[in-house]
Amino acid sequence: MLTIKNIKLFLAAEILFVINIYAQSFTQVTDITNPIVTASAPAGYVGISWIDYDNDNNLDLFINNNILFKNSGGGNFTKISTDIGSGQILGTGNAGNSWADFDNDGDLDVYICSSTSFLYRNDGGNIFTKITTGEIGNGSANRGWACAWGDYDSDGFVDLVITHPAGFVGLPALNNNLLKNDRTGNFTRITSTDVTKEFQPFTVASWSDYDNDNDLDLFIGTGPANGVSAADFIFQNELAETGNANLKKINSGPLATTLRDGQVWNWIDYDNDGDLDVYITNWGGAHFPAGLPNDLYRNDGGTFAKITNQTIALDRKVSLASIWEDFDNDGDLDCYVANDVNGLDSYYRNAGNGTFGSIVNLSILSSQSKRSASAGDYDNDGRVDLVTIGPSSISLFHNDTENSNNWISFSLEGKVSNRSAIGAKIRVKANIGGNSYWQMREISAQNSFNSQNDLRAHFGLGDAIQIDSIKVEWPSGNIDIEVNIAANNFYKFTEGEGVGSATNTNDNEIIAPSGFSLAQNYPNPFNPSTTITFSIPLGSSNLNVLLVVYDILGNKIAVLQDEQKSQGTYNVKFDSGNLSSGVYLIKFTAGRFSQTRKMVLLR
Repeated sequence: MLTIKNIKLFLAAEILFVINIYAQSFTQVTDITNPIVTASAPAGYVGISWIDYDNDNNLDLFINNNILFKNSGGGNFTKISTDIGSGQILGTGNAGNSWADFDNDGDLDVYICSSTSFLYRNDGGNIFTKITTGEIGNGSANRGWACAWGDYDSDGFVDLVITHPAGFVGLPALNNNLLKNDRTGNFTRITSTDVTKEFQPFTVASWSDYDNDNDLDLFIGTGPANGVSAADFIFQNELAETGNANLKKINSGPLATTLRDGQVWNWIDYDNDGDLDVYITNWGGAHFPAGLPNDLYRNDGGTFAKITNQTIALDRKVSLASIWEDFDNDGDLDCYVANDVNGLDSYYRNAGNGTFGSIVNLSILSSQSKRSASAGDYDNDGRVDLVTIGPSSISLFHNDTENSNNWISFSLEGKVSNRSAIGAKIRVKANIGGNSYWQMREISAQNSFNSQNDLRAHFGLGDAIQIDSIKVEWPSGNIDIEVNIAANNFYKFTEGEGVGSATNTNDNEIIAPSGFSLAQNYPNPFNPSTTITFSIPLGSSNLNVLLVVYDILGNKIAVLQDEQKSQGTYNVKFDSGNLSSGVYLIKFTAGRFSQTRKMVLLR
C-alpha cells in the first residue's frame, strides 16, 4: 500500500542514491602556535563553546576554566586576558556556560556556573563586567552545574535557568533556580514554578518549543550517576494555553517516564519532516561502567516513537555531549557523541532515509575520556568544525571533508524578539538530488554538555545552488519569509527586515550577486501582499532601477522603485490594496537589463 510515510521513505532513498559517495574527514590541529592546542584541560566536567563575542563574524572559543580565545580570522587565535579569560576556575571544576545577549545591546554576554555562579556583561573591547548585585549577582545562591538562556515568558528578553545537582557543586544542596529578566538589567527569582520545587541530582537544562505552540518548554536530565536510573524532567510551558508563563511538570508519556541516566536533551529535526525529534544521552546509571544506550525518539506529528533498531540508539557507552550538525553538507543532520569512559567516541552519519550509519575510522574518535564538545565553522569555509574537551586534553578538529556539496549559514537578530533569537526556528527549502524538501534548525543557548554550539544556523545543501525559500518563526510570533537566496554564503537575517547582503566572513567584505536577476515573488499566488526580490551584480554602482507593476493589459498599477542602486540583493514588499483578483506583471529594469515575471492575486 502506498502511504504518505512510504512516499517519504522512497524520496529519502532517492536522495541518498544520487548523492556522491565520499569519505568524511577531520584533521586534528596540532600547530603549537595555536594557543587552543597548547591550552591545559581542566579536570572537572566543564563546558566549551563557540561564540562570536566581538561581532567580527569569526567564531571565538570559550572554555569554562575561564579561558577565552579570540579568533582574528583564518583560524588565528589569541588568548584574551579578561575577567572571563583569566584561566582561573570559578569554584569547583564542574561548570557550565551559556551565551546570549541578555540586555539586547548587540553583543553576547555569558553566565558561568560553578560553586559560585556569575553573569558577565559584555561591554565591548574585550571587557566583561562581573555582575554582583541583585538576585543575578548572588553567586553562592545561584551555584549550579549548568545554565541555559531562554525567553520563557516571550517578552523579548532572555531568562535564565540554573540546575543544581543536589550537592555536586557545593553544599548545602539547592533546588534549581529560575531567574526572570525584568528588562532593566535586573532579575527576579521565581519560586512558584515546578522547576524550582524539585530536589534531584539534575544535570543539563535545555529549552525547546518541542510542541510548536510558540513558547519554550524546559527539559532537564536527571543524571543520578549513583548506580540507579530515574525519569528525566519535562516542564510544559503554559503560556500559550493560559497566558501565564508557568512551567508545569509532565508526569506521563514515554518521554517523561522512561528510566535513564539522562544528561543532555537535544531537539533536532533529523528526518526533515518539519517537527522536532529528540536525542537524549545517558551516562552509566545502574549499568556503570558498561553504560546505557542513548535514546532517540522520532516525532510523528506530536506522537513520539522510540527508535530501537539502529546503532545510534543501541551502542552501550557512558555518554555526555551529543552534537548534531550537517558535517558533510548533504542536507541532513549527523551526530557526534562524546563518551566519558569505556570506549571510543561515536559518530553517526545520517543516511537521508531516516537511518544512521556508524563511522569508526575518524580522527575525532578516541578512547580518551571526553566530557563535552562544541561545533562551529571557525574558519568560515562552509564546513562545520569540532572542538572537544576531556579531563586530559582539548582537541581542535578541522573538517576536511572533500565533496562538491553546497551550504548556507544564517545569523539571526531579533528586534521584537530577544536580540540573540534564542528559540527562533529557521526553515530552508531547497531542491537536493532532484527532490525539494525543508530543513529546520532551532536556535539554542545550551545544546551540548554544559556547552553550546555556534548560534549561526548552518545548512548543507548537497547539489542545490540556492535555497528556494527561507522561513523564520521568531519567538515573538512574527514570521519572515524570503526566497531565492544564493548558496555558499553567510547571511544575517533580521526580524522584520529579512536577509541582508551575503558576508564573506574571512575578510568581512560584502559579496554581491553574480548577475542581474528578478526572483519570482513570494508568496505567489498572494493576498494581500507579496515580496519581490531583485539582485544587482558585483561592480555595479549608481544604476537607475525601475520596479513597476502592470496589469495584464499593460496598464501601470504601481511604481515600487525608481532610484539609483548599487550591487546587492534587495527585497520590496507590494501591497495589493484594492486591486481585484487576477494576473499582474512585475517588470525590473536596471541599466540595459530588463526582466518581467507574472504575479497572481487571489482574493
